[in-house]
Amino acid sequence: MKKTLAAALLSVAVATPAFAESGFYIGGTLGNAKISNFGNAVLTKSSDSVYGGLVGYQFDKNFGVEAQFTGVGKFTTATMSGKGDAFGVAAIGTLPLSDSFSLYGKLGFASSKTKISDATGTYLGASRTAATYGLGVQYNVSPQIGIRLGWDRYGSAVKTNAGNTTNFNSNVWSAGVIYAF
Repeated sequence: MKKTLAAALLSVAVATPAFAESGFYIGGTLGNAKISNFGNAVLTKSSDSVYGGLVGYQFDKNFGVEAQFTGVGKFTTATMSGKGDAFGVAAIGTLPLSDSFSLYGKLGFASSKTKISDATGTYLGASRTAATYGLGVQYNVSPQIGIRLGWDRYGSAVKTNAGNTTNFNSNVWSAGVIYAF
């Protein structure tokens, strides 16, 4: 696996001049997620460090699309703990303020999956597909490398063994690096 990843990264580095200005980009993010609107349960912990990866295509200076996988946080109550991840696809609107600095907004859909560990057996993991959106800023260090600071909101859920669903939201604040081909 490590050799395959190293070969892929080397291929990208060698091929970059040939694909310059193609519109394709990849990136990685690190951040913090905080759970909100978790129904009647009292959360004893509702934030966590998360990481993610993304791939996108910038059609022009104002519009693109992006697919992202990210953690959406961990949470605990008196009797259970849970962890969620999300995969989403969003349209990206970009407002360049200079050659190097821009604002962006995202709007799309994400599917999240929550895994639960419950001592009472009352709660189960669940999946939820919901709208996702976000805002951020990007500073381009060079034509190929950009640094992002952003906020994204994802919908998640848990179920009870009686079949009831509790929907909640995750707010993800992150810093990331983008590499354009």
